[in-house]
Amino acid sequence: MATIHDKIDNYLAADLHGELLENERNALHTHLVECATCRKAHQETKAMNKILEETLAQEKPDPAFEQRMLASFRSRIPQRRGLVKLLVDLMRLRAVQVTAVAAVLLALVQVGRIITGEGITAPRNREYAAEEQSAAQPAQLPLSSSNEVGALSKSGNRRDNETDQLAVGKSFARGQVAAAA
Repeated sequence: MATIHDKIDNYLAADLHGELLENERNALHTHLVECATCRKAHQETKAMNKILEETLAQEKPDPAFEQRMLASFRSRIPQRRGLVKLLVDLMRLRAVQVTAVAAVLLALVQVGRIITGEGITAPRNREYAAEEQSAAQPAQLPLSSSNEVGALSKSGNRRDNETDQLAVGKSFARGQVAAAA
């Protein structure tokens, strides 16, 4: 029973609160019958527990105790100031969260473009190729036939006539066009 004697305080506290298993309780009571020192400690523990229960059972905190304690804790916590508080408050808004996610995704796309080399050099090459192609096209275009030139001039004349009539104040019904001069 030397192991119980070495840990008697733990065994007495567990017995007092009903935390011992049946075989542990039997071993403790057997030891208490055999050891006068542990028996005296057991009696003192029981008496102390009884006094504490009687004393503390009568003492109840007033209803405002919890509110006072919470107010005290809140006053001890330092208030966040400045930029950190502003950022924390902003990140609570759903719109800011969505915007932040979109900005992160855009940044990731840009980093990916830079890593793959698609970044800045690709559009310049496209513009250069487009300029070369447009410079080469006028020489390659066939001459227009006289019918195409005549149709373009009629269209131009009609547009000029409509502009003149609108300037004078004449309005057209929807779908109506001015007669060609």
